This record gives sequence, structure tokens and C-alpha cells, in this order.
Amino acid sequence: MKGGKPRSVIERLARDDVLARATAGQRRDLGLDERDLAAALASRDLQLQYQPIVDIRSGSCRRVEALLRWRHKRHGQILPGEFLHLASPSLLQAIDLWVINAALHQRLAWREEGEQLGVCVNLTRHDIAQLEEIVGALRGVERGAVTFEIRAADLKSLGIDAQFAPLRLAATGAGVTLDDVTPDDAPTRAVAATIDEIKIARSLVKRAAGGQRARSDVRSLVEFARTHRLGVIAVGVEDKATYDLVASLGCDMAQGYWVSRPLVPDRLRPARRWAAGLAFTGVLAFGTQVAAGKVAASGGRAIELPLAQGGLFSSACCLDVAVASDASRLSAAAKLEQVQARTGLPFTSSATARADLFVESSLGADFARTLTSKVDGDIASLEQEFGRTLESRPSIYVFATRSNFALGLQQAFGVRGPDAGVLAAANGGIALTRQNAIVVNLQNVNAKDLAVVRHELTHTMVHQVIGADGSIPTWLHEGIATTQERRGTDDELASARNASTALSVLSAGSATLEDLQPAEQWIQRNAALGGQAYTVSAEAVRLLEERVSHQGLLRILDGVGRGESFGAAFAVEAGESLGEFERAFPARLAADQGSARVVQAPHVDGVRWSIAGFTPGKPVTISIDGAQYKLKFDVVADQNGMYEAVFGATAPKGEYTLRATSPVADAAATIRT
Repeated sequence: MKGGKPRSVIERLARDDVLARATAGQRRDLGLDERDLAAALASRDLQLQYQPIVDIRSGSCRRVEALLRWRHKRHGQILPGEFLHLASPSLLQAIDLWVINAALHQRLAWREEGEQLGVCVNLTRHDIAQLEEIVGALRGVERGAVTFEIRAADLKSLGIDAQFAPLRLAATGAGVTLDDVTPDDAPTRAVAATIDEIKIARSLVKRAAGGQRARSDVRSLVEFARTHRLGVIAVGVEDKATYDLVASLGCDMAQGYWVSRPLVPDRLRPARRWAAGLAFTGVLAFGTQVAAGKVAASGGRAIELPLAQGGLFSSACCLDVAVASDASRLSAAAKLEQVQARTGLPFTSSATARADLFVESSLGADFARTLTSKVDGDIASLEQEFGRTLESRPSIYVFATRSNFALGLQQAFGVRGPDAGVLAAANGGIALTRQNAIVVNLQNVNAKDLAVVRHELTHTMVHQVIGADGSIPTWLHEGIATTQERRGTDDELASARNASTALSVLSAGSATLEDLQPAEQWIQRNAALGGQAYTVSAEAVRLLEERVSHQGLLRILDGVGRGESFGAAFAVEAGESLGEFERAFPARLAADQGSARVVQAPHVDGVRWSIAGFTPGKPVTISIDGAQYKLKFDVVADQNGMYEAVFGATAPKGEYTLRATSPVADAAATIRT
């Protein structure tokens, strides 16, 4: 396909497919009965086709849904609506077991070919009656390989006894989806606790494309799912407009003929390269990757992200996830074998003097060497900063993509699937303190400087200082880690930019330090601030260290480690309460950064200069004067009261005076090229 044609061609094919499906779905009098259907099952005339389910944020194929078809010699392909009514309950149960086994067999075949696709299978109310047979079919199947869909109406009509089914299936490692959900049969709180995601009914998605009330119903279901940490799939996405709509309403995944028609297994590989505005990557991409994208979709208002509550997070990227008692004592070889077995991904391992490293093999040997040379230096520097050594060797795992990172968090480290998806979208790394592990999401960070490693190592060190039961505000945890991450790399220009950015956020009333205290709300707050919560927190730590010194900050952390409350330890060292510091922070930062100034840093073409402390959005006159060179022009300060540029590419080498003037501020500096 070339040029701008593929999209229109594909949309036309999708519409044709929808029309063909609607025509075929009309029940025809085919003159068939139950004996014909039983014979078809015995003679293998039943087959499965597989329809991709895609992650709306990344466009990657999460898994495929197995759909039953009857290949009839005389009537051609027959859809389930035309023949399942012929079956008795016993025949239905036999067909359903055949579907489950055939889907699992196909998934195994794909896995042997290197394809990491999950399969999704529908369960009828008759299947719930033979739950133990289904559980038996799952023996030996790895966790997360299969997801079962149960219709909301079936679960509701079967009553409270049916609620055992999702729990029993989840215990095998299978995912559970509630299918065909509308506001009338939304799951109860008890049911929501037993499932992983909901599928919004096709009929509701169709109405949402043309009616405001239906759109509100979809949005309310999405908000319900967020509250209960559930993923959301929109079914019946038949055109681009519907795809864009369900994305804007906050759905995580999409399924329908515009995404892809159901395909036979040997067509799936080319389908994953099919250009429908989506990139089928062939990896397991968790559909709960929300965060900043969902904030944008919500028009900038705050949203609730489906993160676990009640103590999972020590800070925004520091997780307190339980681990088996002997896991921390595994050898490096055993850890390598474990992460490969649980994720199905190849890794290489290496050991430095201070840490064990596990790098996804696709990243190559050069990357592994770069990481190896960096880690020991970061650990040595942190130990000097904190005046103590790490008590045990950390294990550092690096995943190449967000989807692999989410897969690793869930399968190798025990993070719940929806939480893993959110973290994959929002984080560049996670420190798993109980497991003494750091997990890096390379797709979200700068792979050249790998500053995220120092950031997560800092979380590990802080957690060691304050102890497993110690608690400090998230802004402090993240501010210390961000400060350490930037230490040695921030020049005067970057420091001025960070301070001005933080001051702009605080001046606009977008956030306060109190807003950034709760760990479970950090990702939501950071997304709403465009990623600047880290910068605000780092500036708070900078001012705190100016007030109590770096050693004073360490004494506060030591006090928490000895069992003191953070508030008491803070008050002793700072001479004021935590609340007083948090309330005074905006004014103190304004006083610290309020005067207009010019800052500069070396650049390959001369000098990169920046003005700061001017009125946001207002004009500033710039004049540059040298012995044989004069320049004057007007600029407009950005939203942070800054403007920056590079000088020296065309001017003679020498000394210049750069002056910035406005009706309310004036600043000057000498620059040399």
C-alpha cells in the first residue's frame, strides 16, 4: 500500500465485512439438526477463527478471541447464531470443551513459533456447570495465557453461586472478563473483585457513536472500572470514528471489524502487519496502559487511575510487593532462569562488583556493557552521598518495551495485571524493595544516560534507611531520587529551568506539596501536571536541604529509621512543622527565584543562554552588545517566564553583554564565545 490510500481501502473493507457479517448472521433455515452438528464436531468440521484485541494506547495486539465457525460442505461457513440453538445442553458442553482445548493447542503452536499471543475463550452458562473439567484442561498452562469471558447476563441470572466461577478460574492463573456489560448489568463490588476487565456491550458502543446518553453510559462504566482497577474493552468498533470515540471515553482496548476481522491462524501473522492505523507488534501489551494519555482524553481534568490502594506503594516508583521467603536468596543463575521461564523472554546476565544485571537479549551486548559500567559508579556515589553501604546486592532487570515491562512485573514479580499496565505507561522504572530488585522500562527513558537506574537505586537506599515500616511523604521520596538522578548532570541553565517550571506549576495553583504526599495518587497527579511533579518535588528537596543541609536531611531519614514519626523527626531538624514547610514552599520558591536573571551554559555553537523570572507570555527585549557586534530583538517569555536561545555561531569570538528588559524586570550577564 502506498501514499494516503491504505486507510480508506481498509475502512471500505471493514464496512463490507460488517455488511457481510450482518447478512450471514441472519438465521437461515439450513435444514440441519443436532445429529448434523454432532457429526461436525466428530469429523472436525468445526473450526476456530481468531479476532485480534488491541491496546488503544500503543496499537499493539494484546490477545485474540477464539470464535467458533462451522465449515459446511454445502452451506459454506455457518456462524454460531445459526447452529448452536440446535445443540442439547450435553452437546453444548462437549463443543465448549472442544473450543477451549483447540484454543489452548493453537496458542501452544504459536508459542513454539515465537509468537507471544494470549487467547480469549467464551464461557456459556452451561460451562459453569462443568467448571472442574475446564480447570483440568488448564493444567500445565502458564499464568496469563488464557482469558475466559463470561456474559454479564449469565452471571447475573445464575445468582450468587456463579460468583465462585471467576474465583476458581483466577486460581488457575487464567484471566476473567465480564462480557456484554451495560449499565443495567454492571458488576457488583463483590463480582468486580473477582474479575480482571469488562467488555462494554456491542449495542452500547454502537449507540454511543450517535447519542450523548449512551456516551455517558460508556463513560460511567469506564469510571466504575477505574475505581475497581479493571481494564475496559470496547466491542463492535466498526469504523475509525467509533475507534476514536471509545479512545476519548477512556477505553483501554478495542475489538471489532475496523481493527480486524476474525482470521484463521495462518492469516494472523500477516494481519499483525496490517495497516489499519494500528501496529500489531506480536507482543503481549497490557490494555490498562492509561496515565497521561487518559488525562489528555479527559480534557485535562483529574482522573482516577486503577492503582492498588492500601500500602502497595512506598512511593510512586517504589513498590512494596510481597515475595516468597527464599526468593531473595536465589543465585544469579536461578534468577535468570526464573525471569526467562516466567516471561518467555530471553535475557543475558552479568555480575558487577556491586549488583546482578539481567538485560533482555534483544538490547544487545553493547547496551549490557554500558549498563555494567554505569551501575557500580552509581552505587558507589550513592553510598558516599548517604554515608552507608547497600546491605545487599540489588538485582537490576531491564525490559526493552512497555509491554514486556508490564509482562515482567506481573509474571515475574507478582504485580497485579491492571497495576502493571498503568506502571508500564507511566514509569521508567520501579524499585521492588522487598525483592531487592529494580525493574527498568527502557521504552520510557533515555537509553543513553540511563539516569533512571540511579533514581531507582536511590529509592532502594532511602527505603533501607527508613526501614520496612518507615513512611515519608511521596514528594520527599521522589524529590530525593530525582535530585540524585540529576546530580552531576544539571548545569546552571537546567537548574534555572527546573526552578522556573516548578514555580509556574505552583503559581498556577495546579498542585501543592500536600497534593503530592499520597503515593497511590502520584501517577494521577504527575500526569495532570504534564510530568512535572518530579521537578516540583526536587525543588522542594533543594530548598529543604538549603534550610537543614544535606546532613540534616539524612538525620531526618535516620530518625524515621529509628521508629520516630516523620513529622516529629522533621520538626526537630527543621524547626517548623511539616505542614508549615509545605504551605510556605511556594512563597519561598518565589523568593528564591523571583528576580529576573540571565543564565548560560556552553554549547557547540557558542553559548546557550536563557532568561528567567520574567512575566509569562509577555514581551521581553533582548540586546547583545560586543566590540564589533550589536543585535537587538524582541521575544515572548514562555509559560514559565523563560526564553532561551544559542549565540555565537555567526558572531566573532569575544566578550558580549546580554541584556533582557521588560516593563517590570531587567537582567544582564556577560557571555563569552
